[in-house]
Amino acid sequence: MKKKSKIVIGIIGGLIVGSITVIAVIFIFIMMLFFGGPPKVTKDVAKYEETMQKYMTLEHGSVKTGFFTFPKTVPASAFEQGGQPEFYFWYQDTWDEPTCETYLRCAYSEADYNSEISRLKNISKDYEGQHHEVIYDDSDRFSHPVYMVIDHSDMSYEYAMDLGDNTIAYIYTAFKTNRSDLKKIPKEYLPKDYEESLKIENGTAFADGNYNIYEFPCDILGVEAVTYDFSK
Repeated sequence: MKKKSKIVIGIIGGLIVGSITVIAVIFIFIMMLFFGGPPKVTKDVAKYEETMQKYMTLEHGSVKTGFFTFPKTVPASAFEQGGQPEFYFWYQDTWDEPTCETYLRCAYSEADYNSEISRLKNISKDYEGQHHEVIYDDSDRFSHPVYMVIDHSDMSYEYAMDLGDNTIAYIYTAFKTNRSDLKKIPKEYLPKDYEESLKIENGTAFADGNYNIYEFPCDILGVEAVTYDFSK
């Protein structure tokens, strides 16, 4: 009788352990589906160009931006102005849309700063017979003037902020809707209405009052039409 009881207890115990294992596997699968596993993080500015190019290709799971405001390369003067440029890239291939935080801060020489400001002022894109330009915003919505190509559209922001003293901060966020979600970008570099503007009713691609220089049908299908060619 005792032997049979032990067998029954063993069977029940095995079923419980098996059930827990199955539930754990299902839970991990769901987490992988929705959150894409651990985030991929790059902090080495020496890998800036490589990283930006890598995540603009479908092979690695692309971001939905051409990084128009970001420089193609970090010029030498940014390493000669009393400190290293700051670079931070955080990416997670979450379900349906990637979640991303990209931050670059450079102090330039006078010549490189002027060249970069000129480039930012002239960012534009033509498609379907329409001309779209970068938005310059020096209102009190931001702590410093910005050159913006995504303004709370598709739950994203992309802009370059002129900090003065020949220093520019470049910012891209996607689906990080709370200030506390951001790992590196200084909170004072965000628009004052950051969280409010990224609520569902305000931050979708079709919400009123937002802007996206990349916004056209090809974006939904891939990145070919928005790719910023870093090789040139």
